[in-house]
Amino acid sequence: MTDLTARALADDFTADLIGADLRISVPAPLVDATADTLTFVGDVERFAAPLGAALAAGAVVLAPEGVELPAPARGAIIPVANPRAAFGQTVARHFAPQMEPGIAATARVHETAIVHDTAHIGEYSVIRAGVIIEAHAEIRDHVVIGRNVVVGPHALVKSQAVVGEEGFGIEKDANGNNFHVPHIGSVRLGAHTEVGNFTTVCSGTIAPTVIGDYTKIDDHVHIAHNCRIGRNVIITACAEVSGSVVVEDDVWIGPNASIIQGLTLGKDSLLGIGAVALKSIPENEVRVGNPAKRLGDNKK
Repeated sequence: MTDLTARALADDFTADLIGADLRISVPAPLVDATADTLTFVGDVERFAAPLGAALAAGAVVLAPEGVELPAPARGAIIPVANPRAAFGQTVARHFAPQMEPGIAATARVHETAIVHDTAHIGEYSVIRAGVIIEAHAEIRDHVVIGRNVVVGPHALVKSQAVVGEEGFGIEKDANGNNFHVPHIGSVRLGAHTEVGNFTTVCSGTIAPTVIGDYTKIDDHVHIAHNCRIGRNVIITACAEVSGSVVVEDDVWIGPNASIIQGLTLGKDSLLGIGAVALKSIPENEVRVGNPAKRLGDNKK
């Protein structure tokens, strides 16, 4: 149980407090909110009934600016620009389990790897030669971090992910037989990045595969060799990004989407669910389907 109050939370967001300075014990969905709980609402008209019930029960509600506290009501309102974001930040700060620094007894860390004192390495994870794990990074269980990977500060690599092993680069030898081209470029994960469960991020051939700051990669995603993923990109479940693809800042890639090698997805573009990109996408454009075709502009 925390010592959080409505006034302290409003101060966190430099927001007003409408109503009493109530104690907040736990977060709750809007439909389950009661006294001492924190909840949020985005669409006030659509959720008018549960909002009214939550306020009547004494909940503290993060709500859009301009929402008024009905009378009589036992609850309180904290008006913010983005209630869902504010709720998520509050849960992360005050209620979510906190990562404990240290290296699990079952983890294997190469003697040449550098792990910051504030980082966490989970059970049965393998950290290979030359790896750098920076401050407050979290490597969960059964993860493999390949040679010379850099994991940036506050990055999260979830269980069963593999970062920095070879990409799939195949050529023919003089006898016409397939051979695997070495990949020695490794991977760089930026600050506050996330790599999901069972996701692979492959080593670059010579230069590193790069994942930019604050980019979030969902579970079961494949990022091939030599990709350069920008800042604040979202790549959702089961997407496949082929080799040497450039994804610029603030792009959204939908579930099960596929991108052929060598393309560029321009800043603020969006590739829809199951879409197959065979051509580069200009900035701020939405494409859907197979093959992916323009739907319109990405209006955020």
